Amino acid sequence: MDFKDGDDAQVTSTAGDIDMFADTVEQKEKPAKKARTAAPEKTPAAETETVETATASAMANMVSEVAKAAAAKPLSSRDIAERRFAITTDDSRDALLTDFGRETLNDRYLLPDESYQDLFARVADAYADDEPHAQRLYDYISRLWFMPATPVLSNGGTGRGLPISCYLNSVEDSLEGIVNTWNENVWLASRGGGIGTYWGSVRGIGEPVGLNGKTSGIIPFVRVMDSLTLAISQGSLRRGSAACYLDVSHPEIEEFLEIRKPSGDFNRKALNLHHGVLLTDEFMEAVRNGDEFQLRSPRDGSARATVDARSLFQKLVETRLQTGEPYIVFSDTVNRMMPKHHRDLGLKVSTSNLCSEITLPTGRDHLGNDRTAVCCLSSLNLETWDEWHKDEMFIEDVMRFLDNVLQDYIDRAPDEMARAKYSAERERSVGMGVMGFHSFLQKKNIGFETAMAKAWNLKMFQHINARANEASMMLAKERGPCPDAADQGAMERFSCKMAIAPTASISIICGGTSACIEPIPANIYTHKTLSGSFIVKNPYLEKILREKSKDSANVWNSILERGGSVQHLDFLSPEEKAVFKTSFEIDQRWLLEFAGDRTPYIDQAQSLNLFIPADVDKWDLAMLHFRAWEMGIKSLYYLRSKSVQRAGFAGGVEADNTIDPAKYELPTTDYDECLACQ
Repeated sequence: MDFKDGDDAQVTSTAGDIDMFADTVEQKEKPAKKARTAAPEKTPAAETETVETATASAMANMVSEVAKAAAAKPLSSRDIAERRFAITTDDSRDALLTDFGRETLNDRYLLPDESYQDLFARVADAYADDEPHAQRLYDYISRLWFMPATPVLSNGGTGRGLPISCYLNSVEDSLEGIVNTWNENVWLASRGGGIGTYWGSVRGIGEPVGLNGKTSGIIPFVRVMDSLTLAISQGSLRRGSAACYLDVSHPEIEEFLEIRKPSGDFNRKALNLHHGVLLTDEFMEAVRNGDEFQLRSPRDGSARATVDARSLFQKLVETRLQTGEPYIVFSDTVNRMMPKHHRDLGLKVSTSNLCSEITLPTGRDHLGNDRTAVCCLSSLNLETWDEWHKDEMFIEDVMRFLDNVLQDYIDRAPDEMARAKYSAERERSVGMGVMGFHSFLQKKNIGFETAMAKAWNLKMFQHINARANEASMMLAKERGPCPDAADQGAMERFSCKMAIAPTASISIICGGTSACIEPIPANIYTHKTLSGSFIVKNPYLEKILREKSKDSANVWNSILERGGSVQHLDFLSPEEKAVFKTSFEIDQRWLLEFAGDRTPYIDQAQSLNLFIPADVDKWDLAMLHFRAWEMGIKSLYYLRSKSVQRAGFAGGVEADNTIDPAKYELPTTDYDECLACQ
């Protein structure tokens, strides 16, 4: 396939190539499905068919696929297609990888008999325009300037699997619409997909249906999705994950907030799903003014209940403190800031993805077709900013790479992903993100809570945004604008260009750089992998300790006992302590300040975590969330809370050269829930 010439020819899959769970399924040939058009209203939920019948059918299909997958032949390195280009690799660049990074690649991404540099060359070869582009891409990846998303590392150049595993869809208010979403989600999850599903169009419990019926609401249907996701996760090598989103005005919002709490009626819980809430300007204004707020029927907009806005907002925030969720999307902010050609087409963003950084339109579009949005991701490494920011071709090359990845997905997506393929073809949105921001600051000895850090944040995102926009226009002239943009006379190859994903796994591969745009969780921690646990030390702190002759086990153990903090070390200056503050020690208003500053330069959103002590004042916590809306931030991801740490040794700690002291339990980090969509 010639990406450079815009060839849309079908990519031929290698016979017998097998990846994760459903990628191994033998699929019967079917005629290509046409994009779905507007149709008469479906039979309302629960009117004619039973939930049990639909569930049994969906579960039976899924179990059948599991059985087929169990007998599938694993991929061999001999099955991979021959390389298109001659790429010169450099094995000395293995030294840029940490032991933890190597084990991560070994555990998840290397093919049999494949070296680290071979992996990088395989991916570069698969998605390059030509040989010079392939060589540059290899150099960028092997130097850790950027890293493709994990599905690209796993499947790129193999003919197996797909290079994208992040999706968003919406549920129609009918039994047929619900079952269709279940079926689509089963296929997406079976390929390791991370799915964000909008349930806000489905009417609430007790609303009239048919002549004399009453609806059972969304919770039973969401619970079925919970069971399907769990079954797929247990049958897959790469876990499928899902999140459900609901409007704050939905009649079932209060029960939905507690859907992941283990207490209460187990039959109305969905403990394996993530969940998010869409907050409108109307609701936030009601919170500001202390007004009452109406919960309305999605069917006809009629008022179903009235609640105190502040009480509901407080319940939302306290649920986040207890469970880390729900995610928050400020939906009016998102829709105001969506690309102009999408606004002009009348498209609407009604949900987000598993990690709350993707904001793309879903559901019925202006042409009467259903869209399931697709997230095509990769991330630049800001820790290596000094090496690449003056390279005129770097960001353009990465955007070309992403365009080619997206085209590969469009060419090879199966019929079961027809809605996703249609959406990708129409808007060609991608999500170039970043990682390593805090590592860059520490490399420069800049504290996170400083004006200098604020200035760097702005400078970086202004630069990346400008170059991404240039690349989109250049590729539109070269390959043609995406259809959504073309319909409005806009010269844009990509409807959306940027999204800041969590990068939990690829930041480890990139030398252990700090994840995403967030501060480091600890200066030393343990990370569990399939190969065991790894102790990870902050290399910039380790360098300073070595320079001060304080790099001893006694000092590191004292840091461990305090959860990775260095604030007790008397031999560090106040400036050095500020540089190595951890995520829980940083004033969270700085995270909001930086997020608000970069928002105008990111056309989608950012996976923004907040880090809060368990004894935080409830008013302060509520105001922190309210401030995020006031600053125009589009979404909030997890609220990470930390229990009160026990008192340690009084005073500071000096290093010594005695025998290693007793070891303390290391704090752990486990962000695997976001692997499906990064």
